[in-house]
Order: sequence, then structure tokens, then C-alpha cells
Amino acid sequence: MKPSATAVADQEKQQAHAALRAGRGDLAIRHMQRACELVPGSSALRFETGCLLAHVGRATEALDHFQASVELQPDFAEGWHFIGLTLARAGRAAEALAPLRRAHGLDPGNIRVLERLAQLEFDIGDPADALPLWRALAANRPGDPAIELKLGEVLARLDQAEAASALYAKALEREPASAELWMAFAQAEEICGRRDGAETAYERALSLRPGWAFPLAGLLGLRRGQAPEPRIAEAQAVLADPARPDDERALVGYELGKVYDGRGDYPQAMQAWHAANAARRRAQGEPDVEDLARRVDASLAVFDRALFERAAGTGNPDERPVFIVGMPRSGTTLLEQMLAAHPRVHGAGELPDVSLIARALPSRRGRPQQWPHILEDITLESVPAAAQRYLAAALRQAPADTARVIDKYPMNYYLLGLVALMFPKARVIWCRRDPRDVAISIYGENFALAERLATRLDGIGHLVRLQSRMMRHWQSVLSLPILEVHYEEVAADTEAQARRALDFLGLDWDPACLDFHRSERGVQTPSRWQVRQPVHTRSIGRWRHYASELGPLLDVLGDAPGDA
Repeated sequence: MKPSATAVADQEKQQAHAALRAGRGDLAIRHMQRACELVPGSSALRFETGCLLAHVGRATEALDHFQASVELQPDFAEGWHFIGLTLARAGRAAEALAPLRRAHGLDPGNIRVLERLAQLEFDIGDPADALPLWRALAANRPGDPAIELKLGEVLARLDQAEAASALYAKALEREPASAELWMAFAQAEEICGRRDGAETAYERALSLRPGWAFPLAGLLGLRRGQAPEPRIAEAQAVLADPARPDDERALVGYELGKVYDGRGDYPQAMQAWHAANAARRRAQGEPDVEDLARRVDASLAVFDRALFERAAGTGNPDERPVFIVGMPRSGTTLLEQMLAAHPRVHGAGELPDVSLIARALPSRRGRPQQWPHILEDITLESVPAAAQRYLAAALRQAPADTARVIDKYPMNYYLLGLVALMFPKARVIWCRRDPRDVAISIYGENFALAERLATRLDGIGHLVRLQSRMMRHWQSVLSLPILEVHYEEVAADTEAQARRALDFLGLDWDPACLDFHRSERGVQTPSRWQVRQPVHTRSIGRWRHYASELGPLLDVLGDAPGDA
């Protein structure tokens, strides 16, 4: 009697296992492929073949088999899990989220899936989606410091720094010798505005791990010009040590420069910042101005008037979203804090959601993350769901009577076209400041901008120019109202500019907007200590202290650098 196809396929599978044990991976794959041909409807065989291909390093072929396994068996959680795992290992993390979410939905008790999804949501997903996953892991492994560290960071990202601080404090009762927990506790205390608590925690972390760059940099940043001499000497040693990793040298160098700047020793400050930025370039690569310019050109070509005419009536009519954009260090945090002091305004901080939505937009041609070209492929029907997802994130902690919610992520100027598609009645405030002051602030700050332009003064000049070009384009093609606010005018006449901004938002004046610095809201941006003080004019014209070093910047900005 002739054996069935299933029996022969099983023999092929056994031969594949034997070949694999003998170190004959290619032969094992041939046997498994024959088994799949014999029983083409077997999800299990396709899955096992995928596992074998992944084992020998043939990830692309493995992915095809994993996808075939879930097409044959849509509720096969392990198949979805391995699709996500394979995509993540191939550097396609954004694509990995959906299959891992599907796997978790089908098998919520699978800890391996939970761990991988939690980490991916933490890295590139929505913090609100990550939070219950990390809480589930914490419940599964109570007292695990690594999980508590991640859970605390997710809480901090969601503007729940008080909760993060309390979590770390409780964890430190059990693990008082954990330098990592003390470091995380220090950062949470700093976000909450408790300078003394942060300093104590940074010191504990450094005492437990002498020479650790992270708490050392934190201590320098807290005290700046008043930093103690022993800590300054430690930082100088780190910065000068070629055996130290470049990311550590950069981190300490930026803060050391602020110490010298606070002391009025501007040549030493610039020397430290030069060293820090050189270390950052060694670690992350040189800036590519031409590549960024090409991407800006592509974005402006996609987002033209014709697109918005086609999209008329597609977006969400909600009038609450307000987007504060501009160059980093242009006053975005100051303005947000001022407006968020109004009882009917909710300050949501720097939300990552617009860029997350851009990466996640579906594409008919399967070209994920090719923003902005992806807009050529999607149907506009996906926009309302994207808008609803954004609103859920922005209003997560907003009071019920909130009239305006502010997203102050400065770099959203890249994505105002998508903002206009989602919210055709949103408002935009463009913060502007003398680009020479902006450049000095960025060059001396530990910014990890993806474009890497922040590590060169001429690169910052190009970024300023491209930002201005994009904003002028948005002003010409978008129906969104865009208010220009100049930092220098806010500092010179705070009340007049606050009234002007509130009028733009359609809100009545409230004197609380002038007492914003008394707020106990957590602030995660580098300007967290400045915005806890009344507005001042001391930083206007700060670039003059460094004028002799600004040649590369001024060459890019041209004849009227203050108007860039």
C-alpha cells in the first residue's frame, strides 16, 4: 500500500532533523521544503521550515514561511510571534509591532511574546500601549529591578514622573545597592523639579559606581557654574580619556561646557563642546546635509495644495489640538508652560505620536517607513483613525473641560502636512529665536537629533534654513492658522505676548499664565530648570560670548543671520 503524502512528509521531516544534527543545514532545508510540497496546507510544516531557515541565517526565506503559516492558520499565535521576531531582528522594528500585538492578543499568557512586545512598544511604539505590558511583566516577576527600571521610564514618558519616582523609591528599599535604580530615581526627581533629591540620588549612584559618566553628568547639569571642583576634575578626566566610550565623553563634555559657561569662561566652554560634539560624531557618524535636503524636497513635493484639496472633509474636526513647533531651544517649552497655566489648556508635553503615526501609516505597495512618499500609496480613509489615535494620546491626562491641548514637540514642523490632514482645524504656533542663540544652545546640549546636524555649527545652520523653508511652505499650502512668536518679544513683554497667544487660541486672558514658573508640572526637556524661573532676558544675545567661533554657522546663515 502506497504511503500517504502526510506519512512521506513526516519521513522527510525526520530526515531533516537527522541532517541538521549532522551539521547538514542545506540538506535539512531541502527535506523540509519537500515536506511542505507534499502537504501544502500544513501550517505546522511551514512554521518548522521557517524556524530552520532562520536557524541557518536565511531570514528573508524564513519570513515567507512564517507568513504562510499564519495565512493557513490565522489564529496561530507562535507564527505571528516569529514574524514579529524575524522583522525586529532584521531591523524592521516598526513592521514587527503589528504581528507581535496579534501574537499577544491570541496568547496573552505567553511571557516570551509579552517581553518582546513590551520592549518594542517601549522603543518605538505608543508609551500608553507599553505601560500595561510592563505592568504585567512586573506582576509576573515582582521585584525584578530591570523591569522596574523600564516601567518607571514608561511612566515618566507618560508625564507620570511622580509615579515613576515613587516606584523607584520603593524598589530602592529592596535594592539599596543598585546604582541603576539610584540613577533612574535621580532623573525622575529632576523631572519633578526636586533639585536636592536629584542631587542626593546622583551622588549615591556615583558612589556605588565610581567614574560612571551618567550620574556625573547629571550632577554637573544640576549645579552648572556652582559645580564643585572635584566633580569638574572628574569630568575633565573623562573627557580627555581616549579609552572611554565616545558616548560617555560626549555626555560629560556637554555638561562640562555648561559649567564653564555658567562661570563666564566661554573659551573653555566652547572647547568642551567641541570635544563633546567630536565624540558624538565619532559615535554616530557625520551629518549628511544633502540627504536631509533631499527628504525635505520630497516632503514638500508630496504635500502640495492638490493633496489638501483631495483630502477636504477627511480629517477630524476637533479644534482642541495645538502644535508648538520650531527649532529646539527656541522657546517652545517656555511658551507651552505659559499657556498650560491657563485653566482651560492642557500641556501634553513633547508627544511622539505624530511621528509614530507617520511610520505606521499603511502602504499598499508595502514600503514601510518611507515617509513622506508613503502618502502617495495610502488611501485617505486611514486618516480619521490616525487622528483618533492621536487624540487619545494627547488627551490622556487632560481634564474633561479642556478647550486646547498643546503638543510642543519642536520637530513636528517636519510633519505639519500630516497634522493638517488629521486636524484641519488645529492651530500651530511657530516659535522663533535669533538662530545664533539657538545654535549655541543646541551645540552645547546633549541632543540626539536623528539628522546628526546638531554636532556641527554649520550643520545647525543648515537645519535652521531647512526648518524655515518648510515653515514657509506650510504657510503657503495649509489652511491651518500659524502664529509666529519670537522669543525675544516674549522675554521683553511677557504679558503682551501671552495675551496675543491666548487670543490666537480663542481663549480669554488669565493672569495664571504669568505665574507659570510656580507650576509643579513635570518638565522633561533640557530647559526644565529655566522654566521654573520668571521670564528673563539674560540669554538674549548670548551668542556674542562665542562670536569668534561662529564662522561656520554664519557662513550658512548668510548676510542677515538674525532673520533666518
